[in-house]
Amino acid sequence: MAGDDRTALNMDFDNLSDFEPKVTTKPQESVKRNVDSVSGFPSREPSEDGQLNMKGRQAVLNRFKAMCKDDRRSYVDMLEILMDRFETG
Repeated sequence: MAGDDRTALNMDFDNLSDFEPKVTTKPQESVKRNVDSVSGFPSREPSEDGQLNMKGRQAVLNRFKAMCKDDRRSYVDMLEILMDRFETG
């Protein structure tokens, strides 16, 4: 039978003096960022973006959405404009 010959492998683990671990170098941070930007990987740096979920009367939300659409602004841009005007009076 072909699979019955189980002779021990003669491996000399005591003499590993010629074994050298592979030395790896880390790429520079600027190189890493360039590769990430070209390849489409998400950034590992903290983002200033956040998210806000609001619940309210549908008429008010529709009004806000219509304001954004009419002025061709994103929700966050319109929110910032409205907050700035509120703070200045």
